[in-house]
Amino acid sequence: MPTPIFLQVNDIRIPATLNDTVAAQDFKSRLPFTVSGHRSTYDYCCTASSGRYDESEMQAGWKNGDISLAGGWFAVLFEGEEVSQSYEQMMIIAHIDSADLPAIKALEQQVTFVVDFA
Repeated sequence: MPTPIFLQVNDIRIPATLNDTVAAQDFKSRLPFTVSGHRSTYDYCCTASSGRYDESEMQAGWKNGDISLAGGWFAVLFEGEEVSQSYEQMMIIAHIDSADLPAIKALEQQVTFVVDFA
């Protein structure tokens, strides 16, 4: 069952929803989760251990608003959906609604996300 969460950066709280993948359920056991990183072209990239996952649930590409945890990266993907198919081995664990993406895009270059249950 999907689980409501939020990402907080300073006083900005952005809602998201964890999916039912093995990786998302493992991530849920790590909440609250704090990670720091930086903005790149399509996302905020933060180094983070991947945890447990089912390789069959990995995919190529993402939807704008997806949150990925794979290959040592926690990524909040806010753009680039149309060119994302060349990015393989994506493990999508959560999603931010499109209405909340402007708040992500407005964040500073360097961020610290605190992820917790909503």
